[in-house]
Amino acid sequence: MSHAALRAAGATDPGLQRDNNEDRFHVDTTRGLFMVVDGVGGQAAGGEAAELALSMLRARLERETGPVDERVREAITVANNEVHRAAASRPDWKGMACVLTVAVVKDGVATVGHVGDTRLYKIRQGRIEKVTRDHSPVGEREDAGELSESDAMRHPRRNEVYRDVGSELHEPGDADFVDIVTVPVEPDAALLLCSDGLSDLVPSGVIGAITARVAGNPPRVGSGLVEAAIDAGG
Repeated sequence: MSHAALRAAGATDPGLQRDNNEDRFHVDTTRGLFMVVDGVGGQAAGGEAAELALSMLRARLERETGPVDERVREAITVANNEVHRAAASRPDWKGMACVLTVAVVKDGVATVGHVGDTRLYKIRQGRIEKVTRDHSPVGEREDAGELSESDAMRHPRRNEVYRDVGSELHEPGDADFVDIVTVPVEPDAALLLCSDGLSDLVPSGVIGAITARVAGNPPRVGSGLVEAAIDAGG
């Protein structure tokens, strides 16, 4: 799949519970570059962490040099260390962090970099598959089949994560930091990146159905998913 064949859109909303929106996203069909970043809820300056991480990711990934997987790993590590540095620079930013998922789509393959509980789904031929694994106690149990999706969505600890961007300094080679996954992207497939503002409230089957209903129209998919999350109380 060439970059020119990609169609994409993004949408976000603060929802009903908060005045501020700590989610950030970036869509670049020319470079095949897609990102979602979520400031860790309840932490200091989560929105600032997400904004800073997004700018660092773009700065590295828009320079299309080096193998894609190495570039993604390096970009997330640079973002992590910059958020960590910024958090130490101001008392009111102490403890700020974020979680994120990045996809670079090139030649029919998506290279996905992931830290935390944001998600990437692949939707094709009536099936929806969660490609990323949640770095959270509840998400880990769901991925292992110990909790059903509905039980995980209602679990009181569902918002806890054990891996984030900004809490600790990292090197690109750190084994237990960035997950890198590659996934084929066929011409009839769709990729969906989202924060837990969607996945904690809307079951994956409903996400897939909304996407399929307006397939080929990314702006309508985005608005439909935001509407579903708000209808669920998000």
